[in-house]
Amino acid sequence: AVVSTQSTGEKVTRLQHAHERGDMTVYDDLFFSGCPKFLSPVVSENPTPFGTSGPRGLQLQVFKAEVEQQRLIPTLRSFLKLYTSIPISKLAKFLDMNENEVRCCLMAFKHKKEIAKGDSVDQTTLDIDFYVDKDMIHISDTKIARHYGDYYVQQVLKLKESNKLILGSALTRPAAPPSA
Repeated sequence: AVVSTQSTGEKVTRLQHAHERGDMTVYDDLFFSGCPKFLSPVVSENPTPFGTSGPRGLQLQVFKAEVEQQRLIPTLRSFLKLYTSIPISKLAKFLDMNENEVRCCLMAFKHKKEIAKGDSVDQTTLDIDFYVDKDMIHISDTKIARHYGDYYVQQVLKLKESNKLILGSALTRPAAPPSA
């Protein structure tokens, strides 16, 4: 158990450094060590069990595309949280990308955010919302508004319940006899 914990820690460290360097070979290794063995409906003449051809290779390509798509989301989110509006050209300079790549990243971020709404697994992307109007990104922080709105609704419901209890007990309480 100690050996597997050390290797897991090493893998996490490798992933963090790979994310900073943009090295995708770490993801290849982890994918092949953790993926199920995919079955192909067609028998290949040159079976390569650990290669990048065949069904495992196709699944690896899909996995790597997803990793690449999500790689910039935390950085993009941190920049968007700093501004209420920002030109795409300025964000592109911050990210060292061209404007079309930034637009693609924004669309991917928006898509992942919509998927996360239904899953309720990853709530970190739900606290910020944005829209693009021509070459300007307009950002709104929705977490604060949602938090205050929920609190307000809960307090109104508690007040209604308290009023029902007070009015109900005042109506059902028998009148006290006059003391002489």
